[in-house]
Amino acid sequence: MKILIFERFYIIKNSMRYTTTVLIMLLFHGGFIIAQTDDLFSKGLAKLNEQKYAEALTLFNQTIESDAANAKAYYNRGICKTELKDFSGAVADFSQYIAKESTADDKAYFSRAQANYSAQNKDAALNDYLEAGRKNTANAEAFYYAGGIYFEQNRYDESIDAFSKAIAANNEYAEAFHDRGSAKQKKQDLKGAADDYRQAAKLKPALVVAYVNLSNVLRAQGDLQGALVELGFAIKINPKLSDSYVKRGRIKYELQDYEGALADMNKAIEVNSVNYYAFNNRGCVKNKLRDYKGAIEDFNQALSLSPDYSYAFLNRGIANENLNNTTAACSDWSEASKRGLAEAQTFLDSDCK
Repeated sequence: MKILIFERFYIIKNSMRYTTTVLIMLLFHGGFIIAQTDDLFSKGLAKLNEQKYAEALTLFNQTIESDAANAKAYYNRGICKTELKDFSGAVADFSQYIAKESTADDKAYFSRAQANYSAQNKDAALNDYLEAGRKNTANAEAFYYAGGIYFEQNRYDESIDAFSKAIAANNEYAEAFHDRGSAKQKKQDLKGAADDYRQAAKLKPALVVAYVNLSNVLRAQGDLQGALVELGFAIKINPKLSDSYVKRGRIKYELQDYEGALADMNKAIEVNSVNYYAFNNRGCVKNKLRDYKGAIEDFNQALSLSPDYSYAFLNRGIANENLNNTTAACSDWSEASKRGLAEAQTFLDSDCK
């Protein structure tokens, strides 16, 4: 008997949010410059406070033209450029500030890191986040974002260390606990991951992803009932999250609650009618309930939404075989095999000679 393939996305949905908005750290002019320059700078700060970034940029340009040594004008111009999405220009201005201001603190490096990240200069951003953390070990966000980049680079040990430093700086940082859990999960430290996800949910009960990822860990540990409970919490908090129904439906399927699984897949599609994973999974449930034609209709819909979705080809082939339509089954498995599924080639070799 062939096993249908459910959705394969056990990818951790971590909660990292790399905002392109730099914190507005207004550095006020501390030195005596000619009255005109000081007036321009003050007007620039006022426009920046009003979030009129283009006008503020013009005033800071004029300030720098009058006084090229005014480090704080470069810093605040960098903020304007960041908000206007001129990230490379922002990096250049923050660099000017750091070069000119001997007392540059962690905020300057953090701001440049944010601009570097938005400009896709990930390594430079990482270095700046780490420097911000060195200058101020209480800067939890600097360590948090450094941990995020390490995570993206699959450097999980360093990611865990950075998130741990963020937590040391702020032991109520729910996202840092969550994302450290994601890194631990990647390292197969399931117990450590579960502990971090639980703490994240305790600190921020509305953090849906903590319950979803905790359910993934519990499922991997064989605690299907516990996984169902966590997904129930996630759905209660956000009943519009289609993937939560998909995951819960799969677990119900594994527990042989096929009607319950079908109800969850129906709800997942009701919430998101373009979720091709949900159509594929509902097709698997219908196949189990011997509704082979209904299963094929769902696999067809999954393929209409994602024409190269190899598992839908594979599963439609199994449903076709159950209807004794060997020709259609072999055609589907051939398509799945072309898309790299080893299981499909096995079926072709055994049933389509």
